[in-house]
Amino acid sequence: MGREIGLKNLFTIFVSPEATFQRARESKTAWIFPFVLLIVLSAVVVYLQLPAMEAAMYESLRKVQGIDPSTYDALVAGSKSTTLIITPITAAAGVFIVALLFVLLNLIVRGEAKFMQLVTVASFSALPGLLGGLITGIMLTATGAQSITAFTLSLAAFVPEKTGILYYLLSLANPFSIWGLVLYVIGASVMMKRPRKKVGIWIVGAWLVFSLGSLLFV
Repeated sequence: MGREIGLKNLFTIFVSPEATFQRARESKTAWIFPFVLLIVLSAVVVYLQLPAMEAAMYESLRKVQGIDPSTYDALVAGSKSTTLIITPITAAAGVFIVALLFVLLNLIVRGEAKFMQLVTVASFSALPGLLGGLITGIMLTATGAQSITAFTLSLAAFVPEKTGILYYLLSLANPFSIWGLVLYVIGASVMMKRPRKKVGIWIVGAWLVFSLGSLLFV
């Protein structure tokens, strides 16, 4: 029964998120299925992006003086292997980091959520972004793109120059990222048992501060 509910949640999170989070709130294992799927999808996404990343790696190496061209293949192969290993680990760690930040929000709004319930929210809410990454990876592979910025689902697709502040700002207007943000708000509200508007102001505000603050590094 638990397995069936877990699999059901993976589908209903996309069509009826509030009801899904309500069911997940009463389960101690609801986080497992989305968490495992998160790790698998992150590995698949980076695997699909590897050809474009490989081309970019070679291009970067050619621009660096003092590196023997005969070592390019070994360096690129090592970098690809590291990326395949690190990416799923980073995705998994990110879930718990987000959950810890939600613990702070839970204290601020005087919510009733427990830590693993917030892990559940973070796990489910990361899925739309990975779905978008999966679509992007498939398109990069299908078109034989030589750069991971060659295809994007955001408004940045309409910008010819794939660098700079404007490109980054328009990259934020990605429907899958916004979808994930909405799930964060709904899930946190359900788990904390606090008004969606009250929780949403904090989450969206933090997202804007982090996203716009990142412009300093563009």
